[in-house]
Amino acid sequence: MTIKILAMLVVIGSLFPGFANTHAAELDTPRQDVRLPPDLLNLLREEMREIAAGIQGIALFLATADWKSIQETSAKIRASYIMEKKLTAAQAKELEQALPGQFKQLDSEFHQRAEKLGMAAAAHDPELAAFQFSRLVESCALCHTAYAKSRFPEFVSPVQHEHHH
Repeated sequence: MTIKILAMLVVIGSLFPGFANTHAAELDTPRQDVRLPPDLLNLLREEMREIAAGIQGIALFLATADWKSIQETSAKIRASYIMEKKLTAAQAKELEQALPGQFKQLDSEFHQRAEKLGMAAAAHDPELAAFQFSRLVESCALCHTAYAKSRFPEFVSPVQHEHHH
């Protein structure tokens, strides 16, 4: 890996808090927590832990040009590690009704970004893969800003904190 790519990863990593505040204005939803029954909340948390581990792995895989591992991990993220496999039909219906539309849109974009990351890795394109990785993490920050305020209180809503350049 070249110094240029490593420097780009460091710069991208330093931008994530700014991404959340800059793009959170696009969410016409006030900050709120997603309220789910305990069984669904536990599945969601398990899913988030798997995603977090995958994203941490991808950072290392990018730094070592491990394209195959990036593709495999992004495919797992795209397909949802747990939620798709463990939800009963009743839980899936309950989840569909409980989640706000904007949350579902952010989730859809997150999975699309995971797919784009996998395609960049398949092309062995380090700059595009780093960019797609940054967009994937940006999706996490956007969703956490809007829907996980008690879990991530350091994210502030655009109403509370105006971002200036």
